[in-house]
Amino acid sequence: MIVSNITTPLLGIVDTSILGHLPHAYLLAGVALANTVITAVVWLFGFLRMSTTGLTAQAIGKNNPLQTSQLLVQGLSIAIGVSLALLILQPWILQGALWFAEADAQVNQAASEYFFIRFQALPASLINLVLVGWLLAHGKTKAIMLTQIAINLVNVILDLILVFVFDLAVKGVAWASLAAEYTGLVIYLLIAFKLIVTTNLHRSIHHSFVHLSKINFRQFLAVNRDILIRTLTLECALVFLTFQGARIGVDVLAANALLMNFLMLISLGLDGIAYAAEVQIGKTFGANDKTKLKQNIMLGMNLSLALAAVYSLVFLWFDQHIIGLMTDIQSIKTAALAFSFYIIILPLTAVWCFLLDGVFIGLADSKSMRNSMLMSVVGVFFPVWYTANYLAEIHSYNPNHALWIALHAMMLTRGITLARKITLYI
Repeated sequence: MIVSNITTPLLGIVDTSILGHLPHAYLLAGVALANTVITAVVWLFGFLRMSTTGLTAQAIGKNNPLQTSQLLVQGLSIAIGVSLALLILQPWILQGALWFAEADAQVNQAASEYFFIRFQALPASLINLVLVGWLLAHGKTKAIMLTQIAINLVNVILDLILVFVFDLAVKGVAWASLAAEYTGLVIYLLIAFKLIVTTNLHRSIHHSFVHLSKINFRQFLAVNRDILIRTLTLECALVFLTFQGARIGVDVLAANALLMNFLMLISLGLDGIAYAAEVQIGKTFGANDKTKLKQNIMLGMNLSLALAAVYSLVFLWFDQHIIGLMTDIQSIKTAALAFSFYIIILPLTAVWCFLLDGVFIGLADSKSMRNSMLMSVVGVFFPVWYTANYLAEIHSYNPNHALWIALHAMMLTRGITLARKITLYI
């Protein structure tokens, strides 16, 4: 799962790297802006993956195949319905994002070109969330890893062909990502179909589809509601960071886009351990085995801390090289390196919140996740940013420092509040 998750953000990273070697900064800035909006929309519905994994793992622990089938059908139904609604709303979503970002005309043009192509992959993205969550609960981690690698190979190959052979620039990277997402959808559907057949779930799956209107969505929607609020709150902070960077300047917007790729690598790497914790904790909690529950939590903490230390060391030694791989535009490289310190220490400040998110997903305690995020963003992120930004103005510091300080404060608060809550279970 660590390997699988680290490869997940490569669609955005490869797009960024390809455009970062073209001569115009506004192309990179525009794609960064559009990609932030699309990522925010997809991650907003990340509850489809989270709730499916946690509840399915508990159903497996209880040896309840009918509930396992119903959870898959519930997730797919919601993913398809939400996708259709968002495709209708896409012009207004982009218009609102461009208005809020207040970027210049060239950045807006590049963002629009990328957005209207890449956004058509939304149905595949949301359905994939459900399928990954369901397959993860069944322990199909190797299949997920290989699929993510295949998705990124398709993206890389098409990026190189469409940008450097056909000279499509922004449109080329958008079409490449679109094709990669639907390639992943086809592969995940084939894997799920094989699992359904080999585990004799086809009858209960068919029954769940036929009697969809009779399925009790209450628990599934309750968990999803809390995770939706939690994710929406987190996205407010991350989108604010990107858009506030756009207001500071094109180079800062592009530099933050590069640094956010580091954050994605950190989060998805650490989430590899958290995903494994979701499944193991969901099964042990469903089986009411408190001894193994505590053992899994402690093991996850030790592994997460070790991986976070590795991340920090790698970023300390190779931050210049990694940034250089993503762009050769000197102004963007200079701006990114000025704030790379925050990325070097970020794994150590964020390690606990990533693992404990996985623990609480396995426990299906979405209420605690929601409350922790609300406190961390509303009570910490925005007040810390406001204070630090005010001090930056007084002392003539770059206001981008305030954004990164606020991000660290938010991550620390999430870890502390969730750690206090976990004592109720162990």
